[in-house]
Amino acid sequence: MWFSKFTFFDKQAGLTESVSEDFFSKPFSQEEFGNFPDIQSLYPNGKKAEYFPIPKQLRLPEEYVELLQHSNGGGIINGEREFGFFSLEEIRQRYINYGFPIWAPAFLPIAFNGGGKFYAYDLRKDNEFPIILVPAGNLGYDDDCWVFLGNTLVEVLSKTTNVEDELDVLYPEKELAEKDSKSRKLYLELKDLEEKKVNGKVDLKNYLLTKKRIEAELRKL
Repeated sequence: MWFSKFTFFDKQAGLTESVSEDFFSKPFSQEEFGNFPDIQSLYPNGKKAEYFPIPKQLRLPEEYVELLQHSNGGGIINGEREFGFFSLEEIRQRYINYGFPIWAPAFLPIAFNGGGKFYAYDLRKDNEFPIILVPAGNLGYDDDCWVFLGNTLVEVLSKTTNVEDELDVLYPEKELAEKDSKSRKLYLELKDLEEKKVNGKVDLKNYLLTKKRIEAELRKL
């Protein structure tokens, strides 16, 4: 297999079930809508399927299916290049929880680099699977939101440099407009707050006060 030459720092049991063609393109359930980023101003028409159409071509290429069959989630490292890849279920969860259906519906996140950047397949063109790097806090189709890494995982993971070096060299970081930058920071703060709530790291009173304050600041933008 293509991944046999790489070092795994995390190995899980392989996926035994087949991956259905519509696993990522099937409609969101009400429970999944509940996991969308909790920013009320984003949903003037409510969280409804017709407002968040999923690209029909949203699926995994054979190279990633083979990787999941070997290890359903895990990690590969090559020099300074880290690839913490998601299980089948985690891919859909990350896609929803980080707001890809809102800001970049044709980007399918498959791994983290260890520094807040997603590896993702760019599925804007049918039957093409280029791999890109996308900052978790700056999702979008604009040129300053992502960088092309390669056409296969072998090509991408054979390099030993920190993947963020390519982002810095190819697309020097551009400052976001003040309003957009503040919005992104508030969104990440809210995301962190929600995770603390789930993990029991914040009491209900402080959670509600902080959530109210963040949502009030978002409404002002």
